[in-house]
This record gives sequence, C-alpha cells and structure tokens, in this order.
Amino acid sequence: MAIPLMENTQPRYEIRPMTPEDFPNLRRLEREIWEQDEVGELCPYYQRLCTDFFAPWCFIALDGDRPVGYVLNFPNGKDVYCATLAVHPDYRKTRVNYLLIRAMVKKLLAEDMESCRFLVEPENHDARSIHASLGARVVAEARDYYREGDVRLWSVIEKQDIDRLRARYSRLKLVS
Repeated sequence: MAIPLMENTQPRYEIRPMTPEDFPNLRRLEREIWEQDEVGELCPYYQRLCTDFFAPWCFIALDGDRPVGYVLNFPNGKDVYCATLAVHPDYRKTRVNYLLIRAMVKKLLAEDMESCRFLVEPENHDARSIHASLGARVVAEARDYYREGDVRLWSVIEKQDIDRLRARYSRLKLVS
C-alpha cells in the first residue's frame, strides 16, 4: 500500500520575533493560558513592553494564524532574563516548547550573550528540566517574590554553558 505524499511540506509552526501587531495575540493567549492560575496573566503594560520595546527578544509561536505559545526575554547588556515561556494547553505535547527554546538560544548565540537567567517555582519540574538541559544551575532562592509565602528559584546559564550550546547548535547546523 502506497503512502500518500503530503501536499503541504511547510512546517506546521511558525516561530518568529514579536511585533507591535502581536499585542492582541499576546493578550488573548495570556488569557487562555493563565486564566486559572492564581498569579494570573501579565498586565497589558508589561505585554506592550514585550511587543513594542523588547520584540526582537520575544518570540511567538503560531499554528497558522493561531498564537499558541511565546517566550519573553529581556536583555540587560550581555545578560538576558527569560521571564516567561508559555504554551497553550492544547499544544503542550507538541514541538512548540522546543521550537521556542531553540529561537531563544539562537538569539543568545547571535547576540553573544554572557548569561541567561530564569525564575521558576520549585515545583515546576518541567521548566527546571528544560533549564537544566541548557546548562542552567540554581543559584539562589527568592522568598515572598510575588506575594507573601511565594518561593521562586533563580537559575542561570553562564558563558561556558552558552559556549557549549554554541558548539551543539553548530554541530546540528542550527547556527553558522
């Protein structure tokens, strides 16, 4: 039995830097992802910063026209803070997460950054596993971060970790 060839060989997901026009997409995606979370969605002022001022560092994932995930990063000199990576619940078992991380890492490498920091809940083992796979190590605990009783962990990827990522991405021909 012959297997039919796919007519559309285009990748399913598009990952690209945000633009100011992505503000409504980011707002909608935030509501869809975080409406049940006690911390809640990001405020619109923060979202505007992402789409207007830090857009080259913030990436959105699209499935056709539908926004399905994002990663928000904020550079400060040669250091960057990865503030949030979020994927719509319907897309969490897809490649979206991986593709967003790949876009972020390629930007770190292209800009020759020296460190990347993450802030995460101790129980968020999925995120901590992703950070560890990039070489991040926990460097501090932050108590009462967003509210009383809230505990977060700071982790960091340092220059030598970024250099290892560069070697890996070069071997895989993801960067030149």
